[in-house]
Amino acid sequence: YIILTIYARYKDKKDLEKLGVTPLPDNHQSDEYVYEIIVFTGQRKDAGTNSNVHFVIHGDESETHVRTLADPHRKILQRGGVDAFIMSVPKTLGFLNCIRIWHDNTGEGSSSSWFLKYIIIRDLQTMEKFHFISQRWFAVEKDDGKIERILPTASEIEKHEFSYLLTKRTYHSISDSHLWFSIFSRPPSNRFTRVQRCTCCFTLFYLSMFLNIMYYDLSNQAKNNNSTNSASLSVGSLQINSQQIIIGIIVDFFTFVPSLLIVQLFRRLRSRQKQLSPLRQALYKIKPHLQSQKKNNRKSSLTFPWWCIFIAYGLCIIFVGLSILFIIARGIEF
Repeated sequence: YIILTIYARYKDKKDLEKLGVTPLPDNHQSDEYVYEIIVFTGQRKDAGTNSNVHFVIHGDESETHVRTLADPHRKILQRGGVDAFIMSVPKTLGFLNCIRIWHDNTGEGSSSSWFLKYIIIRDLQTMEKFHFISQRWFAVEKDDGKIERILPTASEIEKHEFSYLLTKRTYHSISDSHLWFSIFSRPPSNRFTRVQRCTCCFTLFYLSMFLNIMYYDLSNQAKNNNSTNSASLSVGSLQINSQQIIIGIIVDFFTFVPSLLIVQLFRRLRSRQKQLSPLRQALYKIKPHLQSQKKNNRKSSLTFPWWCIFIAYGLCIIFVGLSILFIIARGIEF
């Protein structure tokens, strides 16, 4: 646990460097209309790139000149990364038809290629979203060898295609929803830190050990009854009866409930200090008066005060301590 926590703490600090929304360096101060561009890089090997990525967005009413995805303060477009940018333009582009995107292949070695999953562009005035699905390599040595592609705006049918939804939901399920895997692949923007996830896994592990050892005698008794119980289910050398199934359900239930409580406490913690969102901070850097243009349309959800983090860690200590105590006590009996 200590070794894993050290790793988790190190990665949490690294995640802080990835946070934020970056105004594009080629924005002009006179531009009044703003878009948010979110770029999703794939999880495949060597998916990230150090090459310079450029793009042009074509809309019904106008189009941009050649723009560049860049951030002078941090690395972007890395493997599994989600990078957000603010682009300002003189006037609305209208309905976005397509984006032409390419890179100059200047990265060294494998860092020259890039696997782009998809791009989401949001009009921050109307809050309308446009999806551009790629799921292709931008690489000379991979796929079809192209480093420039034109991505049309995805239709509603394309956004609901099985392959797109499967990739999107699988990534979310593994990187955030799965408690164990998320220690290594947690989204940087999520407040549920890797250290907290590691602590929840540690608590779950000890609770499971404690409950299993408490029901060990009943489990053995159930196995002995298999030979005399005609209602038992046999699959090869494996024999299961109703008593064993009930024991398994009880153990899983009493393991699940406290674990879920702790996870939800950590997930729903509010920040100790009220801060502007990264998007609002980026907008304020471009134009201070644009800060108030973004409307918060999110539905309010149940959250807990920041000090509940002490309750969550306290519960973890209590559950782990009691589990260790009873495990040692039961171990002495054997």
